[in-house]
Amino acid sequence: MTKIAEFVTALFDYLHAEAEALKRGLGQVVWAVLVLLVAAGVLLAGLGFLLAAVFLALKDPLGAPAAALATSVFTLVLVGVLVWYAKTSLK
Repeated sequence: MTKIAEFVTALFDYLHAEAEALKRGLGQVVWAVLVLLVAAGVLLAGLGFLLAAVFLALKDPLGAPAAALATSVFTLVLVGVLVWYAKTSLK
């Protein structure tokens, strides 16, 4: 009977240690995801400013409508290349 009690005690100690390790690891994953979300927001803001700068640089030589068209075509081509790369990477 004492062997069973020792086994159950050891099993619960093991499960407690594994739960603590899981909790610690999960906390690290959640923190990393939060940092990545903040980085994604900053990246989107930076890309927005980059596109605004391209538009403003093209506005004087081409005019506003042509600059908007050139900027949007550049953006669509860039997004298309990124989507194509992501699609081919998953195969």
